[in-house]
Amino acid sequence: MQGTLAITSSLRYCARSPRADVLELRGGYFRMRLITGDGEHRDYLRQKDEWRRFDADVFDNLNRIPERSVRALESANIIPSALYFDDVIPSDVKPYSLRPAKRTEWLMAAREKLDSCDLTFLDPDNGIASERLKLTQRKAGKSVTLDEIADLRKRGRAIVVYHHQTRWPGGHHDEIACLARRLRDRGLAVTGVLRAKPWSPRLLFIIDGDRELCEAAEGIAARWQGKISWHA
Repeated sequence: MQGTLAITSSLRYCARSPRADVLELRGGYFRMRLITGDGEHRDYLRQKDEWRRFDADVFDNLNRIPERSVRALESANIIPSALYFDDVIPSDVKPYSLRPAKRTEWLMAAREKLDSCDLTFLDPDNGIASERLKLTQRKAGKSVTLDEIADLRKRGRAIVVYHHQTRWPGGHHDEIACLARRLRDRGLAVTGVLRAKPWSPRLLFIIDGDRELCEAAEGIAARWQGKISWHA
């Protein structure tokens, strides 16, 4: 969907920010997924006149890859120097009581592989887990918990967390505020949020971002002319 173009463009732009020149930034792409058909809509790639102007390089690269998958993104090298962790969350383990422990092992493997990264992108299918979600549930494989985000923090590292907006009772902007408050209550420094509005709204929460990264995020919003907004 159009959100794939907006989010990939945003990540690529952040990785090319002035911060990269100083820290030799390496982006880590940390995918949380089940085997589903989510996110396979690619019709927007046939609407060249409408979408290519926002990021021609990313648009053309997405058009070349045969499928929307992390491995295809990795092979296309759309985000230069990125490391990828694409192991499937063990959410169908039986008995279900073992699922939290297996998930912890999975998270440790992700931390080890992405240890050298200065920017880590968490891309769960749904986003930040609700307070009611239990890790013994199979659907937990589509969300990231606050504790898991905290476990991935590291000095000098920024974290970007994807969240697909829901039918929040107070509306989308109230959802942003509530999620940011939950993150901050957990001790996570939310330095801003990008909201991609094409089709179904998606959020990118920036945690522990420095001034250069936040300036790059503001630049993304300006470049996308109202289709992406910046919330500091």
